[in-house]
Amino acid sequence: MLLWHRTIRNLRQLALAGIALLHPLAAIAQPPLQLGIFPYLPTATLLTTYEPLRQHLAARLQRPVEASTAHDFRAFVRRCLAGEYDLLVMGSGMGRYVEMEAGYVPLVVSRRKIHALLLVGTGSKYARIAELRNGRVTSLDPFTVSSQLGAQLLRNGGLDPQRDVRFDFVTTPFNAAQAVILGEAEAAIVPNLLLAQLSAEMRAKLRVLAESPAIAGITFYARKEAALPPPQLAALLIDFSDKHEAGRRFVQQAQLDGLRLPAANEFRMNDAFLPETRRQLQR
Repeated sequence: MLLWHRTIRNLRQLALAGIALLHPLAAIAQPPLQLGIFPYLPTATLLTTYEPLRQHLAARLQRPVEASTAHDFRAFVRRCLAGEYDLLVMGSGMGRYVEMEAGYVPLVVSRRKIHALLLVGTGSKYARIAELRNGRVTSLDPFTVSSQLGAQLLRNGGLDPQRDVRFDFVTTPFNAAQAVILGEAEAAIVPNLLLAQLSAEMRAKLRVLAESPAIAGITFYARKEAALPPPQLAALLIDFSDKHEAGRRFVQQAQLDGLRLPAANEFRMNDAFLPETRRQLQR
């Protein structure tokens, strides 16, 4: 008898879920779906860039969608681990961490890959990484994969990141690049996604001294209890990027160059960053 009651209850729950998806008034009554976007751009720019995606998700899911970010990467990761976001957009390096720690499911990944760039001033004397010895380098928080890739660039150039340069950690890539322009640092470590977001005037004052190997790009994730099964969410996102004019404009403005399904085990190469990420987050 108990099993029978549970079966009836489960069927009722499934029926109610189906009604919510099909009936607009029922969908509106649902709490907003939370879309979290990692803070790789100034907040206003970030939310404006992702507004077409937010609108598309709300229309297709027939449910309010709220997009938000955090003031820095640590705060954003804390919110991810607390399960505050239903859908999540972030670099695949840190994404691997929240996938392993909080069970987020990767849906799609950008066609554009991520590199770390070592930037210096256009008119600076630096021609080799080793010439930055005793210089000031701005970077994101050391737990980020961008910062770890940059540290490896310095090692490959003959410098010990712990002893041979002075790090200044900032909250956004924009701030890191700006420090070089203002003469507050000799170099900056930033993700390649930043350059196109800078004004032409700022880009003219910077040059790339070195570039790291690539890792998988910006990745979209869902909580296990997401609004739709992951395969359906992935199909919805790819349909938006490939078949809608607003979606095509979005993936270009956001520097994604399109969206695709992840290859099998594609993100496992990011496991090499996990020990340092965990070590830094525990400090």
